[in-house]
Order: sequence, then structure tokens, then C-alpha cells
Amino acid sequence: MNKIAFIRMIMENLKIDTDRIALEWVSAAEAPRFVQVITEFTDRIRNLGAMGQSEGISRQALLHKIKAARMAVEGMKLRMAFAKQAKQMKKDGTYGQLPPQDKLATMLMNEMARYEKSL
Repeated sequence: MNKIAFIRMIMENLKIDTDRIALEWVSAAEAPRFVQVITEFTDRIRNLGAMGQSEGISRQALLHKIKAARMAVEGMKLRMAFAKQAKQMKKDGTYGQLPPQDKLATMLMNEMARYEKSL
């Protein structure tokens, strides 16, 4: 799993449309391509409407979920999972890999639920 996949996983757990995120590599020498990428992304976001609107989530509920997700990502359990993975990557020479997605998703959901209850 790469970093963009991790962000998508968080968004899916928040029930936020993953079309709201994009990662495109465009060279500085590709000005027309840059304009095209930005225009397409802007149009896509505009068509989705305000965050929460297309997802059917109230602004207050969405803010609550985002705060819980932020607390979960900053929490010790996920940080320790990434630290263990970093040690393993260094040992194995397999840089750029994140912990298995199913393990991270379960951990994230559990931590988010714990923080949502405490808010």
C-alpha cells in the first residue's frame, strides 16, 4: 500500500467520496497538461458540491468524524504500526511499503470509533 492508498482508506472509513483526492505528476515543462489536470480536478470537485453534500453527511457529523480520524492517525497505535514497519523495511531493504491494508484499516476503524466516543 502506498501513501495515496492510505489516504483513500482513511477517506473511505470517513465515508468521504475518494474522488475528492487526486495525485498527478506533471513536469514544470508541461504547462498545458498542468492546466488540464487542475481544470479537470476543479470541475470534478465542483460537481461533487460541498464536502459532505454528495456523501449525505451533515457538516457537524463530518467534522466530528474528521477530528476522530485525525486523533486516530496521530495516536500511538498507528504510529507504532508504522514504526514497526519502518524497522522491518530497514531490515529487509523494502523501502516505501506500508503495513498491510487490512491490518491498517481495522486498526484505523477501531481507533476512530474509540476517539468518536470520547468526543
